[in-house]
Amino acid sequence: MRTLREEWPWVWLVSVVVVCFCVTGCASMKAKPSEGTGFVPMQEMAKREDIPFHQAWVKAGVDWKKYNSVYIKDVDTQYLLQANWWQRNMRQDKMEADVRAVAEYMKHQFEEAFRSDPQNRFRVMESPAQGCLILEMALTELVPSNPVLEALSLAAPYGSGVAVQFAAKETGAKATVAFEAKIRDAGTGEVLAMAADREQGKTAPVNLKALTWYKEAEGIIDDWADQFVQIANKRPGEIVKDSSPFTLKPW
Repeated sequence: MRTLREEWPWVWLVSVVVVCFCVTGCASMKAKPSEGTGFVPMQEMAKREDIPFHQAWVKAGVDWKKYNSVYIKDVDTQYLLQANWWQRNMRQDKMEADVRAVAEYMKHQFEEAFRSDPQNRFRVMESPAQGCLILEMALTELVPSNPVLEALSLAAPYGSGVAVQFAAKETGAKATVAFEAKIRDAGTGEVLAMAADREQGKTAPVNLKALTWYKEAEGIIDDWADQFVQIANKRPGEIVKDSSPFTLKPW
């Protein structure tokens, strides 16, 4: 009888092959764009190849070099809580507390991403000041993971758990998160840039994040925070790549 130690390399290899097949043949597994909630005017934005979000707009002629700090406002949740879909959610009795917790996590992660940036391009401010950018964000969709379906994917035969995860995404049972954002000049209040994006939990051979309600959502937010820092640092013509819908990391 083969031991688990002997089988493990083959188990991992099968999982990798399945994910690689999905990467090459299932690019459509990225989340569909959000229709917008009104926090930003979606009709004024468009897809840009150099920015990894579904829609964006950047004011022409802005001298970004004159800004050396950023103030990140508390994440707006009113557009999310005014919607009625979340009231039918499986965690409807806890949803308002969940939303507050994820919004606080989002603000914290964006602040930490800028603070830990090796280029130290922007100093994180506790309040707006001259020469400062204000980042305003709204959390506009927050669907938790379904731990039951993910437990089924872990119990499935080697490799086929990925198919269960795909099915969960198709039926709306995978975590999804959406944001809309504005960047303003702290001195004038002028809107300098806008963005909106919607993402869903990543597919993985073993996805332990999805065994909790919001770890997948937090992972999406982590990606956004890193992307915002990359965009803030990018040079003209440089492309900030979108995040992958797949991962080999279980957690």
